[in-house]
Amino acid sequence: MKDQSENSENNGRLEREVQFDLDQIRQALEGLRYGQVTIVIHDGAVVQIDRTEKRRFRNSSSASQG
Repeated sequence: MKDQSENSENNGRLEREVQFDLDQIRQALEGLRYGQVTIVIHDGAVVQIDRTEKRRFRNSSSASQG
């Protein structure tokens, strides 16, 4: 009985961790128009999420010259 209870507890914890990771990834993607999201995984667990956003601006001085 104890083994079954422990398995159920472990599965619940794993599901919460996965849901947390997915929420963090979703948050990193939110509002991103151009760029990338990199997810680093060690031993089957998400340990880092990097978000790189690209922003491009028109150069007003070169636009007026051209």
